[in-house]
Amino acid sequence: MIIRKTYKYRIYLKKSQVTNLENQFSMCRHLYNWSLAERMDAYKNENRSISYNEQQNALPSLKKDRPWYKGVHSQVLQDTLKRLDKAYKAFFRRVKKGETPGFPKFKKRGQWNSLTYPQHVMHPDSYIKVPKLGNVKVVLHRTVPKDAKVKTLNISKEAGKWFACFSVEEEICPHESKQALSPLGLDLGLIDLYYSSDGQHSPAPKYYRKKQKHLTRLQQRLAKTSKSSPKWKKILRSVQKAHYRIACMRKDFLHKEANKVLGKSSLIVHEDLKICNMIRRPKPKQDVDGKYLPNGACWKSGMNKSIADIGWRMFLDFVGYKATWQRKNVIAVPPHYTSQTCPDCGDIVKKSLSTRTHACPCGCRMHRDHAAAINILRIGLNTLADKAA
Repeated sequence: MIIRKTYKYRIYLKKSQVTNLENQFSMCRHLYNWSLAERMDAYKNENRSISYNEQQNALPSLKKDRPWYKGVHSQVLQDTLKRLDKAYKAFFRRVKKGETPGFPKFKKRGQWNSLTYPQHVMHPDSYIKVPKLGNVKVVLHRTVPKDAKVKTLNISKEAGKWFACFSVEEEICPHESKQALSPLGLDLGLIDLYYSSDGQHSPAPKYYRKKQKHLTRLQQRLAKTSKSSPKWKKILRSVQKAHYRIACMRKDFLHKEANKVLGKSSLIVHEDLKICNMIRRPKPKQDVDGKYLPNGACWKSGMNKSIADIGWRMFLDFVGYKATWQRKNVIAVPPHYTSQTCPDCGDIVKKSLSTRTHACPCGCRMHRDHAAAINILRIGLNTLADKAA
């Protein structure tokens, strides 16, 4: 089976290379904004849409009018136009689905931090040759298989650190387990990342909550400092590094938990949660006189922060693509009444979120998340049985 995989490496640049890349970021941002304005003006004044091919074909003449674009590789400029085209396609897709459209926005200074070379085919080594940049030192903490085909190279900047991402096509042969692995149901939560149907659970580390006071102090110092001053830039880098460390710890934890779950089962069943809807702000409430009433926004903001901190969506994504590589199955089932239904008798036992124990008159007594995980697994197995019938 051929899969698309990305290998990410830390790179170390010279001062001249850092300046060169930041100049290229600025020029790509300028091209993106200029192309977006061109599309908007064409639709407003001429009532017509400009396609990606039109803007791509105009690049040679654009370079003559703006010679500084010659400092950026032609494929990088084309990829910049492709990003704009993808943003437009995503906008129209959301319009058709009736979602919040989100029209493409102009990029502000500092909002462009990556370059993509779509036809880079060289395998990573201790040094890689990047067009318009020269040789760049790479830290190879893992090797790309020799038979893997390199497709693209992406140079990015995150919290003051530079990275090279190689997207490759790789053929994998999933390891066949000698013993059959039992199916597993997962109930996601805020106290525990998940509670499985076999009774195991993984406590949520809550990395952002632990660093929240430190981040608050940095944000307060940043707000009191005059913008764009050397001190302001130094504090801003500290804020970025703090968020970067939190993101790295969260990803590492979720990767390990996804591997742990897939190591125990060949069929994973989880709730089909609409996470984007769950973290939306509550709508304001007004009385007949137009006075705003309490709508629980304060409580909801804390819950939204906890959901974003624990990383449900990222965890499910990790489980999904790792299961594909290992030829295992992942099923999403409706979450309705999974925590209210008794796993033994099937009766509905209503309970609030603060009630952490499921107690049914039939005698069944267990942790509410454990009971929900058993119900989720049962629904998943019934769904598979109905499809097979």
